[in-house]
Amino acid sequence: MTIFEEVKELVDVPTAARHYGVEVHRSNMANCPFHHDRTPSMKLYDDHYYCFGCQAHGDVIRLVQELFGLAPIEAVKQLSNDFSLGLDVDKPPDMTAVNRRRQEIVKQKAEQANIERMYDILLRYYTLLDKYKIRFAPKAPDDEIDGRYVYAVHHIEYAWYLLETFNRTDVVQQQEIKTEVDRIEREYKRILDEWGE
Repeated sequence: MTIFEEVKELVDVPTAARHYGVEVHRSNMANCPFHHDRTPSMKLYDDHYYCFGCQAHGDVIRLVQELFGLAPIEAVKQLSNDFSLGLDVDKPPDMTAVNRRRQEIVKQKAEQANIERMYDILLRYYTLLDKYKIRFAPKAPDDEIDGRYVYAVHHIEYAWYLLETFNRTDVVQQQEIKTEVDRIEREYKRILDEWGE
């Protein structure tokens, strides 16, 4: 494996883009740094990027080349230094450091996927409660009160609190409420089974 292949395997495009100051939005869309871009038109995939506005595209090495005006080998050196990859372009790579970095990347990606899953659960739960609260609210004072409305009224504030807390905390604090998110996931599935959407 060449040093270029090593770098591309160890550093994904969204991570590098964030590191070098590109603001990455949801779904890994970003304002293209290569043309005047008012709305995000660049899609960042793990192994490449593509701008739907100016058609700029390439891998992580090309991204660094274009951002800093570097030759390919200089871009590799930049990435190796900035991400502590332990690669030396003048000698064969230290496979122990490379493997350690690979494990760190896999762990980071797993943690990020778990954070996204937890957020998705909280958002779906809150959205369902909000739907129940609106759709099943009594229309007149003498209407029979639907159980879904009662449930939503009793639980929606807490769901909102969890969602907001999750959005305002760091990864460590988000992991601390994992048990509660797991409970919410079970509860969400239970009420879906009982009442549906």
